[in-house]
Amino acid sequence: MTRMFSRQNYRAIFHAFVAVTALLLYASVAKAQSYEQLYSDYRGSLYQIRLIEHSSNSKAGLGSGFQISKDGLIATNYHVVSEAVHDADKYVLKYLSVDGKEGELELLDVDVVNDLAILRQKGTPGPDFLQLASQAPSKGETIVSMGNPLDLGMTIVPGTYNGIAGGSFYDRIHFSGSINPGMSGGPVINRNGQVVGINVATAGNQISFLVPVDKLVALLQDYKKDAGENNGALELQPIISRQLHQNQQRIIDQILDAKWQLRPLGDAMVVGEIVPSIQCWGNTSDDEDELIKQVAKGCTGQDVVFLSETFDTGRVEYEFFWLESEDDFLSSRFYAAYEENMSGFFPGNSAGEDDVTDFNCKQQFTTHPRNGQAQSGDNAEKRENGADATDEEAQTPPKANGSREPVIARTSYCVRRYKDYPELYDVFYVSLTVDHDNRALVSHFTLSGFTQESATAFTQKFASEVQWH
Repeated sequence: MTRMFSRQNYRAIFHAFVAVTALLLYASVAKAQSYEQLYSDYRGSLYQIRLIEHSSNSKAGLGSGFQISKDGLIATNYHVVSEAVHDADKYVLKYLSVDGKEGELELLDVDVVNDLAILRQKGTPGPDFLQLASQAPSKGETIVSMGNPLDLGMTIVPGTYNGIAGGSFYDRIHFSGSINPGMSGGPVINRNGQVVGINVATAGNQISFLVPVDKLVALLQDYKKDAGENNGALELQPIISRQLHQNQQRIIDQILDAKWQLRPLGDAMVVGEIVPSIQCWGNTSDDEDELIKQVAKGCTGQDVVFLSETFDTGRVEYEFFWLESEDDFLSSRFYAAYEENMSGFFPGNSAGEDDVTDFNCKQQFTTHPRNGQAQSGDNAEKRENGADATDEEAQTPPKANGSREPVIARTSYCVRRYKDYPELYDVFYVSLTVDHDNRALVSHFTLSGFTQESATAFTQKFASEVQWH
């Protein structure tokens, strides 16, 4: 039996609908008012940071910043002020307040690894400043980004705190909100007006990234300790050098302490994802007209340390290419074709002639033992039948297409030195096997901004980890 609604039922439903709609509307208005109140309360702490080119007295770059102390300290991103670090004679830094007040800035300290800088207003400081939060927001909590996008004026962007993003050597908060150019260096605050993060980058589609505020707290503490009572600007090059050294040591320790996972590629087992901060991809050529079939596997760290528009560092990447042709393909043609394909290798990081020396390369033929553990022939048959192989049989190197001979490769090891940081280098390694007429493995890696000791330790482990069937 179907139950029918009475007029009283419809009236009750209608009133309930009106009540819910009114509640939602009130919540929406209240939220809009709360955002408006946040902006009204803290707008006096916000600034546009301007990079001014001396000769033309014109803007050469823009970003955002915020005051963090009553004596006029201002925080922003390092990349907003990086050109003034590298060419202090060419550029000057200035600020513009929300109310139109202008003035010059003094660059005090930087953290290039976490993309932060501390500046100070010259002259009378602004009256307002933001407090730095002592704890992170709860996951899913609404936080508000502030900044000056595209030089359009100060803007607020509400979004969601999603915790520290994975897959990077560098801590970044995943923020569900749109950070646009010009907002870099602006604050992200909670409902209490406390800074929980600093705008730093965006991936589009409501995916943005923030520097956690504890990195700024640490930089502020370091500055006060290093500056002492003088409270003046620090000499930045030794500070940056120390930060780069510590960063590369932290990364190489993570990599060398990890258990390296191997993955099959052609006749070899090659290195896969060593740590979660390094992500791998793969691709296979499927063009039937190509004379050489290529299977590629590449792995790279997802972020780098920005030093200037032409110079970045802190990169780890490695890749492998398995190349194979038909048996009747002439050896000379195979190697001519595969060397042509491989001639496009280049370092994974950017660097200009003012930043680094030319590469110094050493080439040699190297031998690599067949050190896989797969069994073949009688040993494999014993295992299939459930019999145990003897210790001597288990240690026998496997056959690779009928050969037990070591693999022969032509290996290039190239280094270039950082001019301003002479104990740091970019290392570029390529190894090409040359012991077969129709198949080969190409191994490559780039390390940028590592010491010779770190690079040597990585190279030895990288070369020894590859195993051959």
